[in-house]
Amino acid sequence: MRNTHQAVVPPRIDYIDAWRFLAVLMVIQSHVFVYSGLTINSLTPFLDQLDRLGELGVLVFFVISGFVICSGLVAEKSRTGRVCLSAFYVRRFYRIIPPLWLYLSCLLILGTAGIIETSPQQALTSASFLCNMPFPDGCSWFAGHTWTLAYEEQFYLLFPLLILFVPLINNSLRFGIAIGILAMGSVLLNRTGHLFMGEYLMYFIFLLSGCCSALLPKNIISRICQMHAAVWLSVIALLLVCVGYLPGEIEKQVKTLFYPPLILLMVLGTPVQTKAIALVFKNRLLCYLGRISYTVYLWQELVTGNYVGGLTFVYIAAVFVFAMLSYRYIELPLQRKATLISDGLKAAAAEALLSEYKQDRPY
Repeated sequence: MRNTHQAVVPPRIDYIDAWRFLAVLMVIQSHVFVYSGLTINSLTPFLDQLDRLGELGVLVFFVISGFVICSGLVAEKSRTGRVCLSAFYVRRFYRIIPPLWLYLSCLLILGTAGIIETSPQQALTSASFLCNMPFPDGCSWFAGHTWTLAYEEQFYLLFPLLILFVPLINNSLRFGIAIGILAMGSVLLNRTGHLFMGEYLMYFIFLLSGCCSALLPKNIISRICQMHAAVWLSVIALLLVCVGYLPGEIEKQVKTLFYPPLILLMVLGTPVQTKAIALVFKNRLLCYLGRISYTVYLWQELVTGNYVGGLTFVYIAAVFVFAMLSYRYIELPLQRKATLISDGLKAAAAEALLSEYKQDRPY
C-alpha cells in the first residue's frame, strides 16, 4: 500500500480542538479527585478508574499531537519535496517554550517565597524536558506534569530526521507494522521487569500512531472521517470499559496494544456529519477552549496540588481566564512571529536550493 496522501492538511481542525479541551478536562478531574486531597466518599471506590481516565486524556493529547505535527511535515514534503528543519524547530520553540518558561518562572518565585515546595534544580529539569527521566529529586508536583512535554519534545527532535532520511515512514503500512512490533516490544519489556523502558517506549507509540495516521492514504482517512455514529460510540464505549473494568496489569498491556488505534478512531472518526455530535464538537466555545488547552494544562497543576476546599474550583476557573489572556496577548503574537521567521527560513532554503541547482545544471 503506497501513500497517496496529497492533500494539504488544514492548519486547524475544529473538532480536534474540542478533543483537546475534553482531554485537558480528563487530566484536571484526575488531579482534583485523585491527587489534591479532596475526599468524596461516593468516588473513593473509583479513584483508580479516575486516574486512568486522566492518563487517557494525556494519551489523546499524544495522538493528536502526532497527527497534527506530522501532517504538517508530510504536507510540506509533499508540496516542496523537502522539510525545512530550522523552520519546524522555530515553530516548536515559539509554541512551547515561552508559556513554559513563564510558568516555571512563577514556580521559582513562589518557591523562593516559601508558598510552594519546589527548587531551581527541579525547574531546570523541567525546562530541559527531562521530567520523564528517573532523577532522584524529580520535578516536584508543580512541574511534574511536564513529563508529557518531555516525551513530545524528545520525540520531535527525532521524527523530522526520520521523515527525511528513513524510507520506512513514507509508507503507512510498513510504518504501522513497525509500530505493532514496538508495541509488542513494550509489552515484553514490562513483563520482564524493565518497567521504565517499557513505559518510555509505550508513550512514543502513541505519538508514532498519530504520525502514522498522517501518512494514511486519502481514501482511508475519508472512510474514518465518515464513520457511522453507532460505530464511533462503540469505540468510545470500548475504551471506557477498558479504563473502568480491566485489572491493572491487563489494562497496561491492552493500553499499549489497542488504545492507539482506538483513540485514532475516536478522534479522527468523530462523526460531525451527525447534527447532535456536531453541536458538541463544532461548538465554537469548546473549540476555542481547546486552542488554549496548552496553557490550561500548564497552570492547572499549580491549583490542583493541594486541596483548599471549594476554592480549588475557583482557582481552576481563574486558570481558564488567565489562559484566555495569555493566548490573546502572549501566545498568538509569538505564533505570528514564529510564522514570519519560519516562512523566511523556508524561502531562504528554497532560494539556496534553486541557486545550487542552477550552479550544478549543465549548459
